Amino acid sequence: MALISNTVTIACTPEQAFDYLVDLRNELEWNPRVESMEKVTDGPIAVGTTYTAKWKSSPSLQVECIEYDRPRRWAYHNGGPIEVTVSVQLEPSDGGTLLSSQFDARPHGWFRVIFPVFLLMMKKEERANMTHLRVALEQRTAGPQS
Repeated sequence: MALISNTVTIACTPEQAFDYLVDLRNELEWNPRVESMEKVTDGPIAVGTTYTAKWKSSPSLQVECIEYDRPRRWAYHNGGPIEVTVSVQLEPSDGGTLLSSQFDARPHGWFRVIFPVFLLMMKKEERANMTHLRVALEQRTAGPQS
């Protein structure tokens, strides 16, 4: 198990952050490593919602929502050569929202051999993603400029 933790403060409400970020299709707007993201279950996002996702250098994976508590927290899980659970918590903070994320990665099979290199790369990418999602969300929630 390898845990990557990050935080970022976003100039929006927890509800705005939750509604935008819990829908993984929006990751196409802010994560440069996402190639495709398709919601495959019908209805609103909730525990059990699944997506078919493809990131650069990964196979297509099924990603499932395993926790949903609007507007406080959510979590997604996927299998594959690296099993990942991403948990996100939101808290009001000085007129904005403090987002705390935990990226829990567990390598399987031959991937355990190269996992230390992957982990270094993922730490850097996850840190950068905090900036990417903050900028995308703040631009989305800022409204029209005068």
